[in-house]
Amino acid sequence: MSLGILQDWSVNAGNIRSRLILASFRLAQKLHRWPRVVRWIGMPYLAVYQLVVYWELGVELNYKASIGPRLRLYHGYALVIHDDAVLGADCILRHCTTIGMRRGSNDCPLIGDRVDIGSNCVVIGKITIGDGVRIGAGSVVIYDVGAGVSVAGNPAQPVGTKR
Repeated sequence: MSLGILQDWSVNAGNIRSRLILASFRLAQKLHRWPRVVRWIGMPYLAVYQLVVYWELGVELNYKASIGPRLRLYHGYALVIHDDAVLGADCILRHCTTIGMRRGSNDCPLIGDRVDIGSNCVVIGKITIGDGVRIGAGSVVIYDVGAGVSVAGNPAQPVGTKR
């Protein structure tokens, strides 16, 4: 756990808000994964986490979500990440981004490593976003995106590939 916090800390250098959010998130993740018998010890922290991070800081970063190391948050405002969402390592999220379900539970995206998501994006549904994808600002992603592709628009369409 501490390694994950330190990795998040280093990629968010100079952004104390993002560092605070991610350190709190990693601790909440760790507490949530404790055995059910002793999890009640961490329940007050989980409640405070939701109160402060969700309500005060405006970031719905659910501690049940599976998020890889070195998550980078630019302007961590109005982020919503569903608890069933999966994000790989080295992802970048910008403000006003929603990653979640489209129709029902277990209907959330699987996002690969090194994905760069622009501001004001919506990524919803049971879709797969490949490694190294770039999603342009204001895009709505409702279909699978292959590795290394850049997409933009509503609905998001390919606009190029990484060189």
